[in-house]
Amino acid sequence: MRSRNRFSAFFMLVTGFFFISSLHAQIEVKITASKDNTLYENASGSYSNGSGDGFFAGQNNHGEVRRSLVAFDVAGNIPAGALIQSATLRLNLSRALSGVYSVALHRVLADWGEGASVAFGEEGGGGTAATGDATWIHTFFNTQLWTNAGGDFAAAASAAQTIAGDLGFYDWGSTPEMVADVQAWLDTPSENFGWLLLGNEATNASAKRFDSRNHSVVENRPVLTIVYTTATSVLDQGDRIPAKFELAQNFPNPFNPATTIKYSIAQNVSVVLQIFDTHGRLVKTLINQNQPAGFHRVIWDGKTAAGEIAASGIYLYKMAAGDFVQTRKMALLH
Repeated sequence: MRSRNRFSAFFMLVTGFFFISSLHAQIEVKITASKDNTLYENASGSYSNGSGDGFFAGQNNHGEVRRSLVAFDVAGNIPAGALIQSATLRLNLSRALSGVYSVALHRVLADWGEGASVAFGEEGGGGTAATGDATWIHTFFNTQLWTNAGGDFAAAASAAQTIAGDLGFYDWGSTPEMVADVQAWLDTPSENFGWLLLGNEATNASAKRFDSRNHSVVENRPVLTIVYTTATSVLDQGDRIPAKFELAQNFPNPFNPATTIKYSIAQNVSVVLQIFDTHGRLVKTLINQNQPAGFHRVIWDGKTAAGEIAASGIYLYKMAAGDFVQTRKMALLH
């Protein structure tokens, strides 16, 4: 054991390598769906499946369209201010008619409901819509409507996956668009309406059924896997204490949309780290608190104190810790 410890210490000394737990060991969470439903094409909005075992995307044998809705409580599972690194949706395909078709995720633009409706049999025909259900024309049956029948969603897909007839698990992402969706849902929870699954709507018998959050087999339920980093953290470099105060150059630089700033403090002290524009106007305060001696980092998400996206350009970041003051430049490029 002593020999191995000496080797580890020697390796770190020679290579300058230290484990940075909060930077490289990013935090991963798996979130199950908070709600899901199927929109069954029907002019009167009479059908839904809010509490059923599955949801559908594509066309049935009669050429009637099915679209799925699924949402996840991002803000309830990830701390505010975190930076989303990746997002992957996993669904279990439990029934498929013939053909290999793409199923795309589109960000939903309006809130919707999940009622007590349960479809019969294989659930492809839907069940009688219940109070609060999303239907083809309703966001919430039977009092609130979609602006467009079939759901309101972004025209551009956030991700797509080719679905064959092989039953089992399929993953969407991670894509930059999915990351952007999840980041937006974290930053503005009131606009988290989830994704709509859009299948092949030009071919009969193209519908695919995926297990819902109500499925009896827990492992088959929809799962969103998110990897994120927190805005501030202490870098784990063993028992080392910095010999001096230092503010490092941000990385990456130039950057878009976020950048990491590392700094070291030689003793417990009050640290203030702020972003300024080139006119000396304060853009955002990243750190204003007492911190222990050690190696630290903070992530600037490229937003102002008001939560607005900062304009492209040169910015100054300044650290004050006791008698130590240092300023560096960085470039934000959109």
